[in-house]
Amino acid sequence: MRYVFPRSEPRGGALWAATGFSWAPGLAVAVLVLGFAGGCAVRYPTVVPMREQQFRSHDEAVALPLNQEGRSQVANFLEHGGNRFGRNATPDAQAAGHQLILDALGVPGNLKIRADLATSDFCAIATPLCQAAPLFRKRKAVTQVIDARNRQPEVPDPIAVCDDEYCWIFRQANNLLTHLVVVRSVRRPRP
Repeated sequence: MRYVFPRSEPRGGALWAATGFSWAPGLAVAVLVLGFAGGCAVRYPTVVPMREQQFRSHDEAVALPLNQEGRSQVANFLEHGGNRFGRNATPDAQAAGHQLILDALGVPGNLKIRADLATSDFCAIATPLCQAAPLFRKRKAVTQVIDARNRQPEVPDPIAVCDDEYCWIFRQANNLLTHLVVVRSVRRPRP
């Protein structure tokens, strides 16, 4: 003898279970798609372009440690908002930090670096400079500096560090920072 029970109507969440619907396959597919899109995306290295003449402090890099003439040229560039040919001075939100950097670049002891380190932490490479110029703390060092004026890449690679508005590009030799060019950053915050 077979007993037949009347079917009752499923309530709330049980309706999904009764129809056989499951979130698991759709959720698994969504996770896989997002995982491949985010994890396998092409990541290009950070690059600092050498800007056009108007937006760099010098045509040829100034020697370090900074003398009075080189310091005044960089300071004038910063006072005009990163426009070397600009006529009007513009307010510099980081003026105090930039003055500390210029002071630090005039001291030969602050120019020692550890060029053998394979890191993107600028302060690990140039510890004395970071101690004297706090604006460089927690900034990335970039060795991919593109200068279209050169026929071949510079050896050894220049080291660039960018604050919010400017990139400071240093040439190096024998574990010392030897030359400097400051360029207005391509990525500037909006006013």
